[in-house]
Amino acid sequence: MPPKFEHRLRLPGNIAGLAVLFTLAGCGTVLLNETGSLTRYDRLVASEEVATRAKLYLDRAVLANARTVRIIPTQFSEEIAGPDLNAVERRLVANAADRALCYELSLRYDVVSSKKADLTVRAAVTRVGLTGLPAAGGTIAASAGVTVASQLGIGFATAVGRVPIPRIPIGLGSITIEAEALDRHHQQRAAMVWGGAANSFTSQPRFSPISDAYDLAGEFGQDWGGYLATGIDPFKAPLAIPNYDRIRVTTLGEAPLDPDCEAFGRAPGIDGILSDYIGLPPESTDKGAAPRIN
Repeated sequence: MPPKFEHRLRLPGNIAGLAVLFTLAGCGTVLLNETGSLTRYDRLVASEEVATRAKLYLDRAVLANARTVRIIPTQFSEEIAGPDLNAVERRLVANAADRALCYELSLRYDVVSSKKADLTVRAAVTRVGLTGLPAAGGTIAASAGVTVASQLGIGFATAVGRVPIPRIPIGLGSITIEAEALDRHHQQRAAMVWGGAANSFTSQPRFSPISDAYDLAGEFGQDWGGYLATGIDPFKAPLAIPNYDRIRVTTLGEAPLDPDCEAFGRAPGIDGILSDYIGLPPESTDKGAAPRIN
């Protein structure tokens, strides 16, 4: 499959500066830990933004010659999750990472299910900070209340739908994921330790302890997949204008570019957008990965 790269647009300095200030105002805790899930860590180099931190390594020469890639489903163990998350919630978070990763990889590689691939990509959730339900619920309720008031003419805004307001800066979720790409000889050719956290201004609250981890896992998959597909540090690359395929697959939930990505299911689409709108848990519309046939 030929590479399909997207043009990227760089934000003006004043807008980027405002984004930094807003995000700093309320952000969850980001922590990079090394748990031993990777074959090696000594070549990782730090790269970070306001709400995301990462350590990266990439062998560009090897990845430039690779044509096929296999994705091992992301691991999210009960030991890491703790007693507050069940198996369904863990699988949903892990699959959000894999689904986003598969889309990004399909822009450059042929994604295959066979073990005979040029690259084998694997990842593991190594830390998770759960979303605080009382704080998230308070934000959702307050936002809905502002909307009702505004539509009745007693608020400060005229709106159609729920008016978003900044989240209470407590109970913001976070996640840390370690990932690597191995060649046919099981040698590490790329690696990433990624940590992200929700913030008060741009993170959508839902009535679910995995609300933020679920969204952040998708961001990780996009960053990790983009790094493998382009070789560009995802935290230094300018923002991209989404093309039709990205909107169609990752937002509307239509068929992926590579058929093998069907293994990770499809995005919730319009139902997911509507459920986010009223703060329903991700599991209310995301069906997760497709059943695996042994």
